[in-house]
Formats: sequence, C-alpha cells, structure tokens
Amino acid sequence: MGGAFQSNSELILMNSNQKFKIAFSGGGFRATLFCLGIYRRLVELGLHKNIDSISSVSGGSIAAGQIMHALKYGDFLSVSDFDDRVTEPLISLCQIRLRNRIMKKILYPLLPRNRFSQQFQTFLDKYLFNYLSIGELPDYPEWSINTTCLNSGKRVRFKKEDFGGNIFGHSKNYKDTSVSFAVACSAAFPMMFAPMKLSTKGKLFFFKYDWQKAKWGENPQVPDYLYLSDGGVYDNLGSETFFKSKTPFIICDASGFLEEWDFQKKPNWFSLNWRPLDTGLDQIVLLRRRLIYQISKKINGYQIILRDPVNSVLKNPEVYGKLSDNISDLPQYEILPDELQQSLGRLRTDLDGFHDIEIQSLMWSGAIRIDIAVKRYLKGLLEEDKFHDTPPLPKYPINTMKKILKRGEKRRYLSYLHKDLKS
Repeated sequence: MGGAFQSNSELILMNSNQKFKIAFSGGGFRATLFCLGIYRRLVELGLHKNIDSISSVSGGSIAAGQIMHALKYGDFLSVSDFDDRVTEPLISLCQIRLRNRIMKKILYPLLPRNRFSQQFQTFLDKYLFNYLSIGELPDYPEWSINTTCLNSGKRVRFKKEDFGGNIFGHSKNYKDTSVSFAVACSAAFPMMFAPMKLSTKGKLFFFKYDWQKAKWGENPQVPDYLYLSDGGVYDNLGSETFFKSKTPFIICDASGFLEEWDFQKKPNWFSLNWRPLDTGLDQIVLLRRRLIYQISKKINGYQIILRDPVNSVLKNPEVYGKLSDNISDLPQYEILPDELQQSLGRLRTDLDGFHDIEIQSLMWSGAIRIDIAVKRYLKGLLEEDKFHDTPPLPKYPINTMKKILKRGEKRRYLSYLHKDLKS
C-alpha cells in the first residue's frame, strides 16, 4: 500500500497510491443503482484505481459483477467508456421489468420458486455476464461475492482465489463456477427465491490457506450440498470481510429502515407475514452499523447511507466515520429536497422495472455522497480541477419527481408500476 496506515490518532499519508476498500450493500435494484452512482463518480474523479477490493451483497453484487466483468477487458479509459460497458447494461437490466419476465417463464406448477432462482441466473448471463466464470475475473480489484449458507447459518463467499467460509473451510475447486450463479446466490432474497444449491462432491476444503500441504487441515465434514441464500440474511452491508484489515474502507449502504405502521390502518395478511422478516433484517443492519462505527475509530472507515439526507452528511460528519485525519473544506453542492431524498430511501427493493427518474436520482444520491466523502478526507488524491466539479442534479421538474418517487415506494406484484419507464 502506497500511503502508510497509522492508528486513528495519527496521520494517514496520502498519495496517488493510497488504497481503500469498498462494500456494496443489498437492497435490490435500489442498491444496484445507488452503488452504480458511487462507483461511476469515483471513475469521474479518477479514484476507482485506488480501490483494492470490493465486497458485495445482493443488489450490490449485480453492480459489482458488471464492473468486474467490464474490467476483464481493461481499465476504464473515461466516463464514457464506463457508461458504455457498465452504466448502460445495468440501466437496461433495471428497465426490462425483470421480475415480470421471470414470472412469465415459470407460470406452470413445477417448483416455481426454484425456477425463479434458475431463471434469474439465466437472465443475468443474457443481459450482463455472458457466462463469465469466476476464474476469468481480473485479479484487481479483489472481489468478494457474499452469500449466506443455510447449512451453517454463516457467511460464505466466492472469490477468484477460492470459495468458502469459517465453518466448512475453503476450496480452490470453484473457479469454473459462473459469475451469474454466484451473484444469484448473493441476491437470492428469501420468500421470492429458493436457496441456490451448490454441490461439494469431489471438492477438497481446507481450514488453512496453505495449499502447498496437500491434506494438511483438510476438512472431510462438508455436506454434499450447500444451500446458499441472500448474503443480506447474515450481513446486508458486505462489511464482514473488512474487519480484520488495516486498509481504510467505505460501506455503501442502500438498505432500508423499518418504519412504524400507520396505527390507523389494519395490516393485511401479507404485511403480517412479511413484517417479522423485515424486523429481523432491520436489527441485523442496525447492529452492523453500530459495529462499523466502533471499528471506524480504530480502522479508518466511512458509511455512505442512502436514507440519511445529504444535509445530515454535511452537518454531522462524525456520525459516518472518517477516511483520514486530513479534513478539507467542501465545495458548494446542489441538493434535492429532503422529501425526495426520503422517497429514494423507501423505493422498492425487488426486481421491478425502474423509471428514468428513479434511476438518475439514485445514481445522483450515490454520487454526491461519495463526492463529499472523498473531498472531505481524500482531497490529496484529487487533481485540483476536479475538486470544485460537483454531481449535477437530475434534470426533471420537482413535482414530476415527487410523483414518480412516491409511486415507486410501493411494491406491485400483479401489475406494472409504470406504463412507460422512459416517459
């Protein structure tokens, strides 16, 4: 690492080689687009090369997967190059009403939840990954695709180097696994998706990263099949992999907040059955945020949280952590009204089609937050002319945005949310 890392009471020496890690959270297409806006802004600022590893979950894994797929063919030469290879394919996926297309493929009585999971993987290959295998991924940045193993109840992750987790150990025999399968595992949200099934037959698992010793540490107790579900069931922020590192990290958090029910309304059957799952997942995220905040006092880390208004980020920086002891003044930002920002944090998290306004607003929301973070703490990494360049607001009438974003807060399973997603 180019800049020497010290404790939080000392200075991080900043230069063009300073590295940091980044995590993309879960949250359906809402997270995909939020994280896309963050990474795209880093490309604009010339800082994406300073990312040495990406950890992703669920909807964040969709964005990370397309970034890594594009990097297989070379670094991004410009923002236009990034848009051609990453932004446009991801936006297209978010506008085809993927959930409805999958539903049309499974409407016959043969294990529909299993077929939903299988079709999801098929569409990921068709629109994004083109049957890319994990072994074909670039070496840099390192990418961890997080999922939850139902056999153990713990996190396991796919990486180019190996697959595994603490309970069963790690195996190097999964390089031919497709990226689409790993991302589908990471995004296999309960209730909607059946768990993905991974065979371990004929695969060697080890408890130690000592591959030179043929059977030293070998673990013969691995089940014949591992059942893999959404990574957010265990850690929706993708933060687990960063806790033992000394490299500064950024958590990109598009997960939701559990809101109180309207006390005047009677909940329906669906709400009563979904609410316990939402409550449990919300508690996991809240506890993770507290843990990350405590760790960020020892290891410089920063949380970018969609649901917190930008003015809160500007006025209360200490709440979100820090990336260095170098603190810079910030340029002036154009900011959407708080009401619209709150709607962004409530947008549905399924695979429904997203309107242009939703897409551009989510991307702006990610871009402005990462812009604040790096200009406050990492100004030394920026070229001077980039410091006063700020993310522009989406160019839509406020009343139109308010209408579209308010409608977008609701899940609609039996009808399209918008007749024309590009209108």
